Amino acid sequence: MDSLDIDQLIVNDFSGEITSSERQLLDEWFSESVENKRYYNEQKKLVEIFSLHQKMQKIDEHKAYQSVSAKLYTRKKISWITWVERVAAFLLIPVLIFSVVNHISQTKHEHQFSAVYNTAETPLGMRSSLTLPDGTKVWLNAGSKLSYPVLFDDKVREVKLSGEAYFEVKKDKKWPFLVNSGNMNLVVLGTTFNCNAYPENNEIQTVLVEGQVSVMNQSATVLEELQPGELAVFAKNSQQITKSKTDLQKYIAWKSGKLMFRDDRMNLVVEKLQRWYNIDIEIKDKEISDYIYTATFIDESLDQVLKMLALSAPISYTISERTKQDDETFVKQTVKLFKKKKISTNKPLSQ
Repeated sequence: MDSLDIDQLIVNDFSGEITSSERQLLDEWFSESVENKRYYNEQKKLVEIFSLHQKMQKIDEHKAYQSVSAKLYTRKKISWITWVERVAAFLLIPVLIFSVVNHISQTKHEHQFSAVYNTAETPLGMRSSLTLPDGTKVWLNAGSKLSYPVLFDDKVREVKLSGEAYFEVKKDKKWPFLVNSGNMNLVVLGTTFNCNAYPENNEIQTVLVEGQVSVMNQSATVLEELQPGELAVFAKNSQQITKSKTDLQKYIAWKSGKLMFRDDRMNLVVEKLQRWYNIDIEIKDKEISDYIYTATFIDESLDQVLKMLALSAPISYTISERTKQDDETFVKQTVKLFKKKKISTNKPLSQ
């Protein structure tokens, strides 16, 4: 049911103008989820506070004081219990005002906090981890950025991802977790998954380790449910999603400091190496891009990786020097890949 229709039904209910058919629709909406009932109660509380605030604004403080004073100081004898009750009632007025103002202020601050975002950013050549306000744990790969509110909204936990991240979402069935990657949305409850959403790539890849993930495009017209061990590939241009069974380790090994390739084309290998070591790589011979590579690296230096690369594929390479600039920072190194030339073994004929 549209949220606007629900809000109108709630208004009709509060005003006492709700019809029997509308009451039935509202009751059906209540039965859909606990979250709906909580939303109704929150709106009811706000209406009650607003009504009380309006009544207080209409109070003539001087007349109220005179009226209470007349009753307190009347010559008519009253019991000390009644006198205490009246004094307490008089003193309760500022307490009520303070409570209303405090609640409104607290609600306002919560909305302000949910609108203020933190941004965690991991530079190229590094990886990092953090814990979100709800207890969700996140690992960020090199060149990635995650934006999240200081305080999550009470209806949904939404974060914005640019790059690659591994999530261990704090389980709460009544509080969905939403990952917005610009072109695609992920909706989860209590789930472990990896999302690769670098903005320069044409695809967004999501693998599910455990739990359940809903993958959808921005308009929610395309939806796929992932099961553990499945990969969803979202094509940015067509807005279509394809899913398949996959080897999870290939996609999540980076979280443990491993650089893993499994039958990957060299252009993908180059892309990952550039982020992992914060370097620029130039492929000088186009044929190299089609080479297929399989390997796993753990804590190897760039030079070691390139040497192993040259041993398993017919390539050679050069690395530029790390020269220091005037601002004391170093120039990013450039690696150039060449197709390895065959050495002729033919000996010249003796004359």
